[in-house]
Amino acid sequence: MLNIILPSLPYQRTVDPMWQEEMDVARSCGYSVCLFDSEQEKLYQQPNPQRPSLYRGWMLSVAEYQNLANMTPLLVSSDMYLASHQATGWYDSISGFTPRSSFVAAGDAEAAVESFMQQTGKCFIKGLTKSFGPESVIASRTEFDVLWQKHEVAPPDLLFVREFVGLSSQAEQRFFVVRNEAFGAAETPFPEVLRPALEALKSRWFYTVDIAYTQTGQPIIIEVGDGQVSDIKEWSVAELYGRVISRLSELATA
Repeated sequence: MLNIILPSLPYQRTVDPMWQEEMDVARSCGYSVCLFDSEQEKLYQQPNPQRPSLYRGWMLSVAEYQNLANMTPLLVSSDMYLASHQATGWYDSISGFTPRSSFVAAGDAEAAVESFMQQTGKCFIKGLTKSFGPESVIASRTEFDVLWQKHEVAPPDLLFVREFVGLSSQAEQRFFVVRNEAFGAAETPFPEVLRPALEALKSRWFYTVDIAYTQTGQPIIIEVGDGQVSDIKEWSVAELYGRVISRLSELATA
């Protein structure tokens, strides 16, 4: 079994309400649950030292994650976390299965943005861990300026500038991957043509892969993320724990 670490409300020994259902399900499955207050850098209810610990919660900065790792041994190391959580950790490994992209400091991004826009009329811009919402799709220099100002992007900030790919209306799918084994909600099969990408990412214990389809029906990888801080999207909490966390626990304690 695992220790499940969930976020607490700041300065309170109570679970963040957004994670209440996960706490209830985790306990019903027999996992011990601890709370982490990232504001105070405190753990409530110390993890069982005989069990490995898995964090499930809000995104953590590099420093915050390392602080948590210093408090209790985590199943997913800090290096593994960054390798999935930040685009710089996974893009090069699977560049043939995802839209073409560049990493560039915001202050030097104009040339890369112009280059991608010349090819398709648009480009997609995000940070290393998340998008800028509707402003992420850029079709002009004016729109790039709006993104820069609205989201207070600083010149040194590293941006993930991506080729714009037209997608079909088929819903994006999130797969949770445990040691090279991909799980889709409602047992949706992982596209066979993308399986080499799993092999390229196999050093990671627990991560997510978001799959979309082009207008010609070709599956492509849109995003990779750390499984601990990924939203469940089309999954239910019960299915996540019943299929994915249980498999992770099984492998971690074998």
